[in-house]
Amino acid sequence: MNQRQRPPFEVIYYAVYLVFEGLSFRSSARAIEPFVKRSHKSVWSWCQEIGSDRSFHRLFRLGRERVKVFAIDETQIKIGREEAFLFIAYESFADRILGLFFAWTPNSISVELFLKNLCRKYGRHQVWTDGADWYSLACESMSLPHHVYPHYSWMWEITERAVQKLKDRLESFDDMFPCRSLGARCHLKHLSNWLNAFILHRQPEYQTFIDKIKHTLMITLR
Repeated sequence: MNQRQRPPFEVIYYAVYLVFEGLSFRSSARAIEPFVKRSHKSVWSWCQEIGSDRSFHRLFRLGRERVKVFAIDETQIKIGREEAFLFIAYESFADRILGLFFAWTPNSISVELFLKNLCRKYGRHQVWTDGADWYSLACESMSLPHHVYPHYSWMWEITERAVQKLKDRLESFDDMFPCRSLGARCHLKHLSNWLNAFILHRQPEYQTFIDKIKHTLMITLR
């Protein structure tokens, strides 16, 4: 049986790029028809694939020498018919999202696991939060300096703005591709992969990479 040939990587990354520029999966599939014919489900699968490729993400990760603080906040999101929590680590001075962590219940254990992962990637830094108890307990356990940013301070405003933007995109994604599992049976992997791809899309170095791909595809159409 003949297997369908995998599209060039430039086409795959360009299709995913279009999704995070605001196109639907169907519109993105139509946009790449001059290069290859694929369904919207293929574009969705490519988003998942890119989101799960940790080695690729490391190429565009913010260098640990540029990380000064971990500004962390959480937001409640709806996955299917269940409620979950998304923790977000943000670098306020570099305007970069550093990491994400999903949990069904917010507690100090979840925050500590998240902080350990951040420290492995970026080193130990001071933590700024809105003052919820689970943050102070986790920071105390890890001996990390913990600070509370006042409401309506500049750090509070830019962190809340970054969190809200992520929340809006996550909810629109779940509307298009709702979770088919319920409660603890869902490991949230499909959402985690999509958000990883979304974060990657916001990295300036990745945008340079995409610009080179667009140039290559333009030459192909000539």
